[in-house]
Amino acid sequence: MVSALAAVLVLAQAAATDAGTPPPAPRTVAYVGATLIDGTGGPGRPGTSLLVRGERIVSLGEGPVAAGPTVDVVDVHGTFIVPGLINSHVHVATEADPAAARAYLRRELYSGVTAVRDMAGDARLLAELQREALTGEIASPDVFYAALMAGPEFFSDPRTHTSAVGLVPGKAPYMQAITGRTDLRLAVAEARGTGATGIKLYEALSASLVRAVTAEAHRQKMLVWAHGLPRPALPGEVVSSGVDVVSHACHLAGELIHPRPRPGEHPKIPIAVAMGPGAGLSPLFEEMKRRGTIFDATLAVYDFVDDPVSRSCPAGVADHIVHEAHRAGVALSVGTDDDADWKEPDSAIHLELRTLVERAGLSPSAALHAATLIGARTIGRDAEMGTLAAGKLANFVVVEGNPLEDITQLRRVRLVVKRGVVYRRSDYTPLTSAPHARSAP
Repeated sequence: MVSALAAVLVLAQAAATDAGTPPPAPRTVAYVGATLIDGTGGPGRPGTSLLVRGERIVSLGEGPVAAGPTVDVVDVHGTFIVPGLINSHVHVATEADPAAARAYLRRELYSGVTAVRDMAGDARLLAELQREALTGEIASPDVFYAALMAGPEFFSDPRTHTSAVGLVPGKAPYMQAITGRTDLRLAVAEARGTGATGIKLYEALSASLVRAVTAEAHRQKMLVWAHGLPRPALPGEVVSSGVDVVSHACHLAGELIHPRPRPGEHPKIPIAVAMGPGAGLSPLFEEMKRRGTIFDATLAVYDFVDDPVSRSCPAGVADHIVHEAHRAGVALSVGTDDDADWKEPDSAIHLELRTLVERAGLSPSAALHAATLIGARTIGRDAEMGTLAAGKLANFVVVEGNPLEDITQLRRVRLVVKRGVVYRRSDYTPLTSAPHARSAP
């Protein structure tokens, strides 16, 4: 188990230090012979050797690498190495079930996902999962999460009650009801104190309140992640406030609906309004591009017609919006917006990637870029993740086929490396019954 190995290494290093002997230097592992796709958007580089020491990439080069006293060689000829995928929209703690959350995260990791952005849930569990993932106690992507803010009307939503068991929804530090009278300095400080990376702006928020929260969160060095339509604020008002990421394709069509929707309303979007000539979203896309606002499209969720938001978005509208946004140069990330369903053997990120290519017109290269470097930017970690370069975290996936030709090749995982630790897909057995204990590799 990863946890047992980590404990042994920590104890060994501590004993060596106490004895006055420095711990042994970590061995270098060379992954040789693969075609490297570094995530910058360039073509694959055949015959590359990727050298890892500890949790970092040491170098990328060509030519053979010989095994030696301090170098282990892993032969990956005929495969393709890509940066670890980043799922920029998950919900693993809406209902705080630790075993199910760990099983879900284990499945994500073995599917090639090395980081996730959780978009609101029980931060008490999320903080623990984040620690366990970072220390290697569980097989999991690194976890980054949101503290939610919304108007008081939103907290009748039953999901807020399951995420705040033992506390009052709207008064928990990670799930706060805010108004124009709220002390935003204190509210953001409390949210930051939960360990959250960003503030999620959800529902029942005016444009002025969106602007005020965004300014204060940025002052306190937190990111701001917003629903595209947090009613009554409109998408253009959300973007102009300076948020870092906006979520959900069909939310952007709210810019075209008059009168503006009220909190909790999901008016059906007229196809002629959203897809007709001069549909009117071009100015919004230009502003998003100018500001560098990332678009977390969650395209595949619009196929689930039992959801009220999905029912409000006619077939084809979300596809069209994402296609036009991409064509306008808006940065897209790849998020699945799914809960901690651990039953499927593969992450839903592969469905989202395929949907972006087949229905929104992204090239496989653009889709991979969205799932790697742009995903890293959603969590403010692009200096360490999202591309493969010397000094960055050793987060990458070895796959059997070329994803630049066929994005579905990302499903053919041979092994995943996260922070230098290897997880072989052949070691992964999908769960067939409800999990009852911490996940194992």
